[in-house]
Amino acid sequence: MPGLYQFPEGQIIAFALVLLRIIAFVIACPIFGSATVPAPVKILFGLTFSVILYPTITFSNIDMLKIGDEIFFLVIRETFVGLALGFLMRMFFFAISIAGEIISVSMGLASAQIFNPAMGSQSNVIEQFELTLATLFFLTINGHHMFIQGLAESFHLIPIAATAVKTQGFASITQIIQEILIIGLKISSPVLVAIFVTNMAMGIIGRAVPQINVLVTSMPITMLLGIFILIATTPLFLGEMHGLLNLMTERFFQFMKVI
Repeated sequence: MPGLYQFPEGQIIAFALVLLRIIAFVIACPIFGSATVPAPVKILFGLTFSVILYPTITFSNIDMLKIGDEIFFLVIRETFVGLALGFLMRMFFFAISIAGEIISVSMGLASAQIFNPAMGSQSNVIEQFELTLATLFFLTINGHHMFIQGLAESFHLIPIAATAVKTQGFASITQIIQEILIIGLKISSPVLVAIFVTNMAMGIIGRAVPQINVLVTSMPITMLLGIFILIATTPLFLGEMHGLLNLMTERFFQFMKVI
């Protein structure tokens, strides 16, 4: 590769920093960063995307990039930026996980644990069902394209060679977590309200007819009612996911503008 020696040192370091941010993003994002995706596939995706994206990036002080003490700060900065952007993309699935966990606990299915390939961990049945729908919805409307486009835009909003770090973006993390919790409660609210009313009715029946074992009879009724409400409110769930994706996309670009 004789042409490789014709590249200045600054351009080689800049490409390494671009690759580092993209690799960190791929590791942190929910679908491509899943534990079920082999590490060579993640590295190949990051390398391919870096080669495609690098010629489109404009650098202001690329000639100032040299091997020195400053390079360690740039490496840490680019790794952190990639991980932060991937974590924001994962927020979409965190809200669905919260809703599925709340529904499972209220229905009495929290003990049924299975492997969740999207998050790389154990989850319950309802959470897995909700995450499967969310993943299909996310891929159907090309949600991953929006976030990959946002990653490409991040190189213009957050320059590679810049050494300054703005901390204003971290103040919005608390607000994002609050919004995720509220959306998770909104998604699970139909099942929660139905099960609450059912438990109240079963309690009244248990007081009126003491011969009925409420603890035994309420569990299958609660499960059947929860599943019925979950299926009946699936269109509302899909509509809420569309609003959640728009919110996460907005927060994604807001974070890049202030960091």
